[in-house]
Amino acid sequence: MPEPSNRLGDLDLCFMVDETGSMGPYINTVKQKILEIIHNIRSKELCSSLKIALVGYRDHPPEDSTFVTRVSRFNENAEEIKKDVLKMAASGGGDGPEAVTDGLYDANRLSWREKAAKIIIWMGDAPPHGVEPSGDNFKKGCPDGKDWKKEANYSYDRGILIYPVGCYPEIQNYKKAIKVYKKIAEITKGKFIPLEKAHLLVTLITGVAESELEKLKIEGLVAQEMQEVMTAAPSASAAEVEEMVYKRLKKKDISLRSLSAAKLGAGAPVEEEDLKVENRKLEKDDVKEAIRQAKLKKL
Repeated sequence: MPEPSNRLGDLDLCFMVDETGSMGPYINTVKQKILEIIHNIRSKELCSSLKIALVGYRDHPPEDSTFVTRVSRFNENAEEIKKDVLKMAASGGGDGPEAVTDGLYDANRLSWREKAAKIIIWMGDAPPHGVEPSGDNFKKGCPDGKDWKKEANYSYDRGILIYPVGCYPEIQNYKKAIKVYKKIAEITKGKFIPLEKAHLLVTLITGVAESELEKLKIEGLVAQEMQEVMTAAPSASAAEVEEMVYKRLKKKDISLRSLSAAKLGAGAPVEEEDLKVENRKLEKDDVKEAIRQAKLKKL
């Protein structure tokens, strides 16, 4: 397997953040630690270019009169990113659910680079409108007519992985919030992260970035193997190509570094030891997703 420095990757990282009142501890941590997060990611051998965008959301009038969403587009200048982050503030919010769907819509329509690893770190403690049985003044869903599930599928189709960070304990006040966060992670091939300690965001975000950048190497290897397989067996079906690529890579004993999934999605908030990036063997699902991403990136 090539050394990491031989396959440097680009990373587009969007922070999608609930900027309502209850999110204070998480927003303040990001504001304090953003330069540390950027340094940690850039210091990894896998990352050759890092761009960061911010999408903040609150709610629709009359629940909140400040803004529904506000967007800072992709930027690679650390000091300019810091200025944008410092504008974030936890305030207001109105009823329980928030303008999550609008946040997803705006994040999806950022200028994502075709060949970059694409990640949305979504930090929130409330569900989108239209899912809670009570306490929702927009019971039919987003008043703009947007649909959170359609936006999750849109992310998937563009190769954007969403890591929903469910901020505890507030998220437990809702019956359907965790279910929605998990569903969005499942659709986009990200992971749901239950988090109670805001200071773990630095470890979490760095680990997510490293895990997804590692996959860029796998995509390159898979693309090479696919070309060889399809040349040798031009009439093979997509499923047969996938199986042959997996077997070829398995013989080469390919492994990848990945965020430990020991407790992710289990329900209880994770601790620092649950956020380790560890070596693991390549699996069939890794190959399937790598083939999909390689096609999207036209490798």
